[in-house]
Amino acid sequence: MKYYLFLFGLLAAVMVLLPLLSLPKQSGEVSAPPAASSEQPAPRARISSGSQAPDQSEKSPASSQQEEQPAKEAAALPISRVEALSEPVKLFDSATGRVVTMSQQEYVLGAVCSEMPPQFHPEALKAQAVAAHSYLLRCKEQESRAPTERLRGAYLEINTENREGYVSEATAREMYGDHFDVYYPAVKEAVQQVENQILVYDDEPIVAAYHSMSGGMTEAASNVWTGSADYLVPVSSPGDRLAPDYETTETFPADQVASVLKTLYPGIELPQDPSGWFTDITRSDSGYITEIQIGETTVAGQPLRMALGLRSTNAKISYQDGSFSFTVTGYGHGVGMSQYGADYMARQGSDYREILAHYYQGADLVRIK
Repeated sequence: MKYYLFLFGLLAAVMVLLPLLSLPKQSGEVSAPPAASSEQPAPRARISSGSQAPDQSEKSPASSQQEEQPAKEAAALPISRVEALSEPVKLFDSATGRVVTMSQQEYVLGAVCSEMPPQFHPEALKAQAVAAHSYLLRCKEQESRAPTERLRGAYLEINTENREGYVSEATAREMYGDHFDVYYPAVKEAVQQVENQILVYDDEPIVAAYHSMSGGMTEAASNVWTGSADYLVPVSSPGDRLAPDYETTETFPADQVASVLKTLYPGIELPQDPSGWFTDITRSDSGYITEIQIGETTVAGQPLRMALGLRSTNAKISYQDGSFSFTVTGYGHGVGMSQYGADYMARQGSDYREILAHYYQGADLVRIK
């Protein structure tokens, strides 16, 4: 177990540091991280464990109203100068090592299937589609200016084997099982209604980061990555507190925690009494741990969280009987749109535009040529 934890901690440290290396240091700007924008996506639908198909009678009225007006809504939006919808996009599949080309519509549909449970409200699915599309085009612009050698000309990375970032219709059929004929058309319909819409800020697609659920308040981008963005600021997300597994507790023996700390910070000196290891915890205004003092070493919250496999840095730490307990609220880095928060807002009557305006404050919704 110690050897496994050592390797896991080393890998986690690399995962955390990679996005930090790619982000600009000047204040007021944040670049798209090199991987998917959702560091921890909403848990996929557990269809095999008794999930029920959406109630079609409940969904139909909202859907029929939206079907009558999508062209009118889209026409009212300003036209983006970013790109035409007909432009294909390139993705690097780390599972095969190949670059694949597809339409923007195909990518966004596969991204939503990968990132959000199909039982979520249609307005939440639309918000996810716009966020995924915006993020794709932000990565495209970023790669055109400063190509990442590992991506080999692609705009962002997916992993079809692990179903990360994108899934094909065939894979979605496997995921949804007997509910495919209900779930897939529902997701597809939501995506098609916003397929020509993205979010921009200062005429550029935004870094539309998203996560599964916050601790009730989302996090500022500057507390997670190097750089900041005016539209990635903390906002209230009360619906997250109603999400499944909103609060979880992980317990680790002290020697395992010590192994992780020594892997992340070689040369760290731990006090003899483990109860005094974690002191002077600094939190953001949203409750996420930004720094912890361990002996003479200041430890960042994100690397420690990744090394221990915690769901977020919004955690309380306690020590008893030789073990540490981490009680965590939320799931993910906390920046941008909360997926469970979006679903909650939709079920309270908000449409996708209101959801996006809430989580990406100051960003403009526009349509692609």
